[in-house]
Amino acid sequence: MLGAFPIDAAPTSRVRNALVIGIARYPDSDFPLPTTIGDARLVADRLKASGFKVELGEDLPKDRMRATIEQFLRKVEPGSTALVYFGGYGIQAGRRNYLIPLDAKIWNEADVIRDGISLDGLLGDLDKRGAAMRIVVLDASRRNPFERRFRSFSAGLAELKPSQGELTLSSAAAGSVLGDPRADTSPFATEIARQITVPDQSIDQALAAARDDIARDRSTGQGPVLVSGLPGAAALDSNRPSGAAMRPPVDGKPPRVIKTEPERPAVIPASKEADPASKDRDIDAIVAAEETVARDFNAASAKNTKAAFEDFVRRHPVGPLTKVALGEIARFDRAVAREPLPTPAAPPSPPVAMQAPPTPSSSPWRTPPGSYSMAELQRKATLDARISRQPRDALAYYERGQFHAQRYDYPAALADFDQAIRLEPKSPEALNNRCWVRAISNDLQKAMDDCNDALALRPRFLDALDSRGFVNLRSGSLRAAIADYDKAIDINANHSSALYGRGIAWSRLGDSSRANADLTRALSLNPVIDRDFAQYGLR
Repeated sequence: MLGAFPIDAAPTSRVRNALVIGIARYPDSDFPLPTTIGDARLVADRLKASGFKVELGEDLPKDRMRATIEQFLRKVEPGSTALVYFGGYGIQAGRRNYLIPLDAKIWNEADVIRDGISLDGLLGDLDKRGAAMRIVVLDASRRNPFERRFRSFSAGLAELKPSQGELTLSSAAAGSVLGDPRADTSPFATEIARQITVPDQSIDQALAAARDDIARDRSTGQGPVLVSGLPGAAALDSNRPSGAAMRPPVDGKPPRVIKTEPERPAVIPASKEADPASKDRDIDAIVAAEETVARDFNAASAKNTKAAFEDFVRRHPVGPLTKVALGEIARFDRAVAREPLPTPAAPPSPPVAMQAPPTPSSSPWRTPPGSYSMAELQRKATLDARISRQPRDALAYYERGQFHAQRYDYPAALADFDQAIRLEPKSPEALNNRCWVRAISNDLQKAMDDCNDALALRPRFLDALDSRGFVNLRSGSLRAAIADYDKAIDINANHSSALYGRGIAWSRLGDSSRANADLTRALSLNPVIDRDFAQYGLR
């Protein structure tokens, strides 16, 4: 608790500096982020009214972002309080978080480290400047246009682990991503701005109150996570003291308790009536159950026999892995049906017509998913828990579908995308992802329908144009594929997938000059793009 820390560890300077950055118009995104600029302005105004000296930056490329950070750092004094607010895209790489500038060129994880601004590095610089309290507020857990190029889904931010003297508030739990509201400002920033102006609250109390109120409003679908290593309370009003000498809130209630250990990703911090221990037990039980299912499935896959998969289904009659196991049983049955009969002594009878192959929608994926890692189990348990709490959470089904697709578990991914679309029929993102999964599974007509629906909802949806180009390429409609890829490249001239797909189409049409130009350009942007297409059966 806050009162457990010594008074002399609190800030010794009343100087309060804030760096507030909002980025909206990323060139690689097919539309601007709707709230980040309005959020940054709102938070900056409230901080200024509370006595903070604010450096505000909007739509900053990397050089200007670094310059703004340097200007902010020069104003930080020993013993002071420093606050950083960032709204935009954030990406984790190597379990570290990076804030993405406007002009970042990201095609792989190494590019994240090269072009991103390291959050750890920024906090380290504040520590070197002697800031006694270092506070970070991140609204950066978004699906972004970069990670699909090397991860298949947006992995959210890495777990935040503040050092002594640091406090972090993130709009979502580690590994989670959020959609953007259709408004000028987000509920996250609006509530933070409101709490900043509440009289007689410290910074940590204001952010804890904002976290609680946002989590309590289930319509937002948000579960912000606050983790504190602060040595004491820091006043928002520069004319009031910091640390233990602060007066208690005027309503007489004790200060809110802030956890000094990171939240479990599956736990949405809620109102004080909630029982955190009970929620932790629930998540532990889910993780244990998932580990058992994954361990049993991995054992059945290792044996790779019909009996092993049948035994798995008997013990686990429902679930995504059960669907995969049933598909493997069907594969063994078809193999037996195709075994040749002994040659009869009599003249052979006329050949029996071959059994028609199963339709793409019922064909199991040829390769069962690999073993779950512990990180994957934790991520899946988090998503399962969200769906258990809110069965109509379309975003949770969408994220779990992405999780399954990344593991090549396409039947499970398709089931989750189906449910996401049932709950939110006009989601172009979900329709595009289902289009892609169906195309990978060779269900090309249904894939085309999904891509067309996504583009009807958002005509210049870059990812959907790329996906429809891929569907046309697989179906042999080469001119149609080129037309889709042309539109995608018109939106983003550096889209390696569209360039490579168009190069294949030109090659199959016999235009080697155009093919070589596109393929060479694509490989210069993404050196492994040829391997990705080879996995899809396209060379």
